[in-house]
Amino acid sequence: MDALDLLEQQHLELGALMARIAAEPSPGLRTSMVAKLSRMIDAHVRIEQTYLYPVCAERMGDDKKPLHEACEKHGLARFAADNLLRTRATDVRFEARLKLLRDVFTDHADEEEGFLFPKAKRGLTDEQLDVIGCDLERAYEVLLRVGVSGGVPLLRPPRGWPRRGAHAGRLLRPAPRRRGEALRVRGD
Repeated sequence: MDALDLLEQQHLELGALMARIAAEPSPGLRTSMVAKLSRMIDAHVRIEQTYLYPVCAERMGDDKKPLHEACEKHGLARFAADNLLRTRATDVRFEARLKLLRDVFTDHADEEEGFLFPKAKRGLTDEQLDVIGCDLERAYEVLLRVGVSGGVPLLRPPRGWPRRGAHAGRLLRPAPRRRGEALRVRGD
């Protein structure tokens, strides 16, 4: 699937989910829908910044201001989604926080679809957009299924980093101790 079509479809799905949350009378259903919305926004933002934005940055030359603004709007959308997630559905601030998230996300989607996507469409071939679209789709599904938080990078760590079971990981295990002896860590 074309990367830009996929992202536009995600924009529509997220907007529709926000509208359903606003119309939902049950606080319990609202809460579960907000949890899903938060995961979807986090996944959407992360895949755009990991797969699409670097390619766009290469093609944009010196004018990277729209990408920087889009990244800042991503940060605002994630903050608003996290804030909404921490707000009870019965709280008087819930509606205002949902409206703020809708406004921020709608602004983000409008700017991307109005400026960034047409520029990407002109700078990339259909085949390139399809390859990026496959990567976006796969990463999005994994992030939704696994629910990894925003602090964890999507890309694999560079070579040479300690792997699971590597010597560096063993240094942090507590060393055996005798009764009454203070806890110490190997390597001290």
